[in-house]
Amino acid sequence: MLKVIIVKENTMHIPDIVDVIIGFLISWIIISIPVWLASKLFSSESSFPRAMAASLISIIVFAIIVAIFAFIALVIHNPFVMPIGFIVGLIGILGVYKAIFDVGWLGALGIAILAFIISIVIDLILAAVGLEAFTITDFLHIKI
Repeated sequence: MLKVIIVKENTMHIPDIVDVIIGFLISWIIISIPVWLASKLFSSESSFPRAMAASLISIIVFAIIVAIFAFIALVIHNPFVMPIGFIVGLIGILGVYKAIFDVGWLGALGIAILAFIISIVIDLILAAVGLEAFTITDFLHIKI
């Protein structure tokens, strides 16, 4: 008996790729705004391009650190390594802010905390006007 398997080709077309790139750039700009606003309070080296670099590099550093700790947790069969990886990842974010904005560790912590608060305020404003996706208001089940 001869079986015929039909494989449907799943490829992205050029307009799909352009949509992904545009979506990435818009998201990157939006997540850089709270970092930029927070860094203006703590650093004389603050600028929007630096905030964009800091937001992108900090996400990459955090992801790499968490991935390494996740791999270690799988290898040694110990899930308690993951929270340590999360904490080390947050310290990595602070290190990126410290280096890019030329501040101390407390300044980097101030930027991170203030950027988080600003992002929640922006999120609440966007949710109030109906422009939300998956946001902190959804996660915390806040209805506006």
